[in-house]
Amino acid sequence: MILRPPNEAWNFSKRLPLVRAGTDKWEASFEVPAPDMDKFLMFVFYDGAANRWIKHGHHDFEFEMPFHEEWGRTQKELEVESVQDTPIQLFSHLGYSQQVKKTVQEDGLATKGQFLDGRPGRQARADISFTPFELQGDFGSLDVSCISQGQSRAKVEIRAWLHPRLGECMLHFGVFETPQSTEWTSATQIRSVDWPSDMRKIDHQACQASLRKMTGGMHALDFTMAAHAEVEGSQTIHVPEIAGFGFVLKTVQNSIWVKPAHGGDAVVRFSQPARCHWNAERGDGTWAQVADTIVQQEMGNNMSLKLRYENCLHFLDVFERVSGSQMRRLQSWRTLLQVDSSKAVWSRTPSMPLIHESTDDEEFWSWIFVWQRLSFQQLLTWERNFNTQPRLLAATINQLTQRLAELWKSTPNCRLWIRWTLSTMGRGGSAGQKIRDEILVIMHSHHIKEIHGTYYEQWHQKLHNNTTPADIGICRAIIAYLRSGGDMGVYWRVLSEHGITREHLTSYSRPITTEPYMVQTDIGRLIRDFERYLDILRSVHDALDLQVAVEHAKERLPNNLLGRLRDVCNMGGTGFNSLDEGHGKFMQVAGARDDVLAVLNNKDTDAGVIRQLLVIDFTLETQQSVLVQGLTYETRLPPLVDQMRALLIGLMGQLPLEPELPALLADWNAFAQNCASRHNEDSALLLKALADRISRVVGELSDKCQRMMGPKVAFLGEALGIRRRSIDIFVDEVLRGTSLMAVSILLQRLEPVLRNIAQLPPWQMVSPVEKPIQGIFKLIDNMTGIQGEVFHTPTILLSGAVSGEEEVPDGVLGVLVRSAQEAPDILSHCAVRARNFGVLLATCFDPGISERLAAEFADKWVEVRCRPDGNLTVVEVEMPNILEDDATTTIDRPKIFKTKVKMNLTNNLGCSWCVRPDEMTKTNVGSKSLNLALLRPKLPEGILTPQAVALPYGTMQKALTDDCNKDVLPKLENVLSRLQPSTSNEDAQVIFEEAQQLIESMRFPESLKKALARAMEEVGSQDGEDRLANLFREKDAWQAIKGVWSSMFALRPWVSLAKAGRSFHDLNMAVLVQELVDAKYAFVLHTVNPFTKDKDELYGEIVAGRGETLVGNFSGRALSFAVRRGGGEPRVLSYPSKSVALHTQPCLIFRSDSNAEDLEGFAGAGLFESVCAEEDKGGFQRLHRLAIVEDANYRRELLKRIAEVGWATEQAFDCVPQDIEGCVDVSDRIFIVQSRPQV
Repeated sequence: MILRPPNEAWNFSKRLPLVRAGTDKWEASFEVPAPDMDKFLMFVFYDGAANRWIKHGHHDFEFEMPFHEEWGRTQKELEVESVQDTPIQLFSHLGYSQQVKKTVQEDGLATKGQFLDGRPGRQARADISFTPFELQGDFGSLDVSCISQGQSRAKVEIRAWLHPRLGECMLHFGVFETPQSTEWTSATQIRSVDWPSDMRKIDHQACQASLRKMTGGMHALDFTMAAHAEVEGSQTIHVPEIAGFGFVLKTVQNSIWVKPAHGGDAVVRFSQPARCHWNAERGDGTWAQVADTIVQQEMGNNMSLKLRYENCLHFLDVFERVSGSQMRRLQSWRTLLQVDSSKAVWSRTPSMPLIHESTDDEEFWSWIFVWQRLSFQQLLTWERNFNTQPRLLAATINQLTQRLAELWKSTPNCRLWIRWTLSTMGRGGSAGQKIRDEILVIMHSHHIKEIHGTYYEQWHQKLHNNTTPADIGICRAIIAYLRSGGDMGVYWRVLSEHGITREHLTSYSRPITTEPYMVQTDIGRLIRDFERYLDILRSVHDALDLQVAVEHAKERLPNNLLGRLRDVCNMGGTGFNSLDEGHGKFMQVAGARDDVLAVLNNKDTDAGVIRQLLVIDFTLETQQSVLVQGLTYETRLPPLVDQMRALLIGLMGQLPLEPELPALLADWNAFAQNCASRHNEDSALLLKALADRISRVVGELSDKCQRMMGPKVAFLGEALGIRRRSIDIFVDEVLRGTSLMAVSILLQRLEPVLRNIAQLPPWQMVSPVEKPIQGIFKLIDNMTGIQGEVFHTPTILLSGAVSGEEEVPDGVLGVLVRSAQEAPDILSHCAVRARNFGVLLATCFDPGISERLAAEFADKWVEVRCRPDGNLTVVEVEMPNILEDDATTTIDRPKIFKTKVKMNLTNNLGCSWCVRPDEMTKTNVGSKSLNLALLRPKLPEGILTPQAVALPYGTMQKALTDDCNKDVLPKLENVLSRLQPSTSNEDAQVIFEEAQQLIESMRFPESLKKALARAMEEVGSQDGEDRLANLFREKDAWQAIKGVWSSMFALRPWVSLAKAGRSFHDLNMAVLVQELVDAKYAFVLHTVNPFTKDKDELYGEIVAGRGETLVGNFSGRALSFAVRRGGGEPRVLSYPSKSVALHTQPCLIFRSDSNAEDLEGFAGAGLFESVCAEEDKGGFQRLHRLAIVEDANYRRELLKRIAEVGWATEQAFDCVPQDIEGCVDVSDRIFIVQSRPQV
C-alpha cells in the first residue's frame, strides 16, 4: 500500500506492507504526528507479483481524516517557529510555513539544476563508461562515472543530488563479475577493488556503504580498482577488473528504499558487450540503440516473459513514432497472381520499375525477431526474480500479438520479420486464469496435498507465479509418466524431447527439485484431467499447433477456408508411403495456404483475423517445407513445377514488396507447366533459365537474412552469454522451415533433370567468380575434415561431400564438388560464405570429369576459369615465383619513376570543335568513331548505324583555353602539378577528385555549342532524317561531355599508364556523340564462335532493352544463340535469366573514344566512361511478355537477320572476324552501334 499527502502531485510517498488480519482480510497501520494531520489521506495499492497499481477507477483512493481543535492550534504555533533541520516525517511538509516551504523548494531546485548542469562535464570525463539515473518520484538524480587512471587503474565516481528530506543514504549494492552476470556478488569477495572504508557486508550478495554528504544536497561515493588496456583497431580501451555493479539506495533514518524511475535495481556496466572476446558488433544504424536497450534489460536482476513482452511493446511504440505510416500502395492479391496474356508494348517507362527500399525498418524488425527467437528457444531466461500471474501473461500476449498483426498490415516491407516474430509467441487467449485455477481443481479432486517440497505442489507454485511454455513439456512428461505406471525414465525422456533438463527445473524462481510420484487415485481419470489441463496450457502458450489454432479461429474464418484447414488437420500428418501421396499432401496444404494468403492480403481483413491467420500460415509453410524435404527421390518435372509455383506464391504473400517475385511467378505460371509436359531440349533450356533466376533471387534473399540476423545474434549472444554453437546455427535453423529453404531444395532436384534433358555443360556455379583463379589443386574426401585449417598457399579443392555447414578455410580460393549428390544448396552456410568472400563454389554433374581432374591435376598449380557459356575449365599453368615478381617490380619501378607525367591541358592539336563522320580520320578520333565512319558506307541497305558526330582530340584543351574557362585552367594546372610517378594511390585519388570538380565547373564555350549543333544538322541533311539534332539538349549535353572528360582524371587510367611506362601526354580523348536508339533488344555478336573457335559459326547474345545489361555488372545470362554460315537455323543455347532490362530515353549518348587502345604495350578498353544525357530507367523483366522468348517464329526470324548483319559487317572489314555491338529498335530495324576486330 502506497500512501501520499493530498497534494496535486506525488512529491513523496511511503510504502506500507499489508498483513493478514483474518481469512480474507488484510490491514496496514501507521502513525501520523498530530501537527502533520490534514483533511484527506490519498493511497493506492501495489501488486508486486504482477507489477501493477490498483486504483479507485482512474483516481487514487481518498480517505477523509478525523479532526481535533487541538491539532489545528498546534499547527498554527508551528507556522511561526523556525524550522531548521526538521526531521523527515511521513507528511512533513504540512508543518512548514508557506514561505519556508517555498524557500526550501527553491533551494532544492537550484542545487538540482546545478547538478544537472554539471552532468555533461562528468560524462565528458568518463572515458570508460557513464550511466545516469533519475530516481523514483522527486527523490533526485544520480550519475555513475568510470574514469581511467593510467594503464592499470580505474576510478568510479558516484555523484547524486538527493531531496533534502531523505537525509543520509546508504548505497546497497552487489558486483557483476563478468559482462554476462545478472546475479549480484558480494563486494567483499573482490580483492582487486579499493572499496570505501566504511563498507560492510549485508549478506552473500550485497554490501552497503555511506554516501558522503556534500553541499547543496549533493552526495558522493568513490572507489578505485584494477584495470587493463585492450587495443581495438586504432583505439585503446580500458577494461576494469569487474564488469559493473547493481544498486539501490536506502535512507538511514527511515529505511526507505529508493530505486530508479523504472522501478527495478540500478544497473551499471563497465565492460561493454562489443569488447568481449567474440568481437561481434551491433552496427551503428538507426536502430542500433535497440540492441543496447535489449542487453540492458536482459542483464537486469528481474525478467519474465511478461516483462520481455512489455519491453517489446515499448519498442513497437517507438517504431511507430519514428517510422510513420507506410505510403506504398500494394497491388491487389489477384493482380499479383495473374499472368498478363498480352505481349509487351515497348515503352520508355518499365511496367515493373526498380524500387530501392530503405532497410531501416527491416533493421528494427530483425533486431526484434532475433531477440524474441532467442527467447522462444529458451536461450534467454523465461523468469528471473519476477512473478507473473498466468492471466496477466495471457493478457500481455494478447496485446502484443494484436499489435504485431496491426503492424503486419500497415508495414508491408517488413511482413516477413513481423510474422516470424509472431511465431515466437504464445497464443494468449482467455484461458490464462484457468492455468491457475484448474491445477488446484485437479489437486483437490484427486486429494493431492499442498505440502511444501512435494512434486505436484512445486509445479503448482511454479504455475501460479510464472507459467511458461515449458509447462507444456512438464505436463506431457507427467502424463507419460502416469501412463507408464510410474517409469521415471519415460518422464525424463519426454522432458528431454521438450528441451527441459534437471538444471532448467531447479533454476525456476519456484524450483522443481523433486520427481513425480504415483498418486493414490483413479489414474485414468487423473490422466484425462491432465490432458484437459494440457489443452489449457497449449491454448495459452502454443500458437503453432495447427489443430488448436484452427479451433480457436473457426468463428472468424470463411467456411471454405475453414473446410480446407480441417482437411489439412485430418490428412494424417506429413508422412507418406509414395511420391504421389506425398505430392498430394503437399498440394492439399498449398491449396489451404493459397486461401489463407488471399484473406491475409485482402485490405479489408481485420487485424484480429490477421493475428489468427499469420500463425496458421506459418504452420502450413512449415508443413510444406517438411513435405518437400521428405520427397527426396522426386525427379518428375510436373510435380516439381507445381511445388515450385506453390512456394513462390507463399513467398510473395509474405514479401509483397519484394519487386522481382511477381515477375518470377508470372513467368513460372506462363511457361513452367508446358515446359514440364513437353520434356524436350528447348523447353528444358527455358525452364532452366527460369530456375536460374529463381535461384539467384532466393539466394539474395537468403544472403540478406544472413546479413540481417547473423551480426545481431552474435552481438546479443556475446553480450548475454549464449553458447557459441547456438549462435552459429541460429540463422540456418530459422531458414530451415521456410519457403526459402524448400525452394532451394526444389532447385537442387530440378538442376540435374534439366541439365540432362537440355544437354547442358556439366557444371553448376553455386558461387561463380568473374576472374580466373590460380592455386594448388588439392584432393580431399570431405570439407568437414579440414575445418580450422589455414592454407598459406592459394589452394583450389576438389572435394567429396560438402554438407553446406562447413566454413571455407582461409587460403582456399575455390571448391569444386565431385558429385551433385554430395553438393550444398544455394542457401547453405557454405554457399553464403563463399559468395560473401568471392570464393568459387561449383558442382560437377559428370563423374567422369571429376575423375579426370583428380587424375591429371592433383597437387599441381592450376588456373580455373568460369566461362560465359556456363562451363568451367581447369588447366595447368606455371606457378608464379614471388621473388621473380618482386625483382620485376624492382626493375620496372625506376622506369616508372623516370617517366614524367605531363598533362596536356593547353595543346589543342589544331583541332576543329566538331567533325562529321566523313571528316573523321585516324589522327583526329579514336577507333570507336573511325570504325563506324568506315563501316557506314559499306553496309548493305537496311542495316543502319546511329547518326553521330565527334568532338576530336584536343577539344577539351581548346575548351579549357577558351575565355569562358580562363579561371579554371590555372587551377587545374596547379592541382595536377602535384601528381608525380611516386605519388601514392591514396594521394592520387585526392588529386583526381579535385581535378574532376574543376572539370565539372567548366563553362560551355559558345563556339563549341554552335559547332556541335551545326554538325548535327549537317549529318541530318546528309541522311535526310534529322534524328540527331532533335535530341540535342544543351544542358544535358554539356554535363555528359564533362563526364567523359572527367573520366580521364581518374586512378584507373593513371595507374594503368604508369605500369605500362606511358605518360599521360600520350593520351588523347575524343568524344563520339551518337543518338541513343530506342532499343527493344540489344545484342553482341562474335563472327567466330569464341568457345569452339569455329570460323563457320557465329555466336551471339541478346537482351531486352539497352546493351549495358550485356556488358555491365548485371546478374544473369542473356539469350545466347549460334548460327552456321550458309543459311543455318539459329540454335538457342540459353534463354535469358537476367533480372533487369534498361529502357532507353530519348537522348544522345556521349562515348569515350581514347587513343589508349592504339598505344603500344597498353590496353585501354573499359578505362573511361560513356555517359547518356538522360539516365536509363531500369525495370524487372517479365519474359512471358517478350516476343523473342514467347514467339518461336519471331525469334527464329530475328536471330537469322541479326546473324546476316554480323556476316555483312565482317565482310565490310575485309573478312576480319569482328566483335559487334548492335540493337533492334521498336520498328525491328537493326542498328550497328560499334564494331572492332575480334580478340
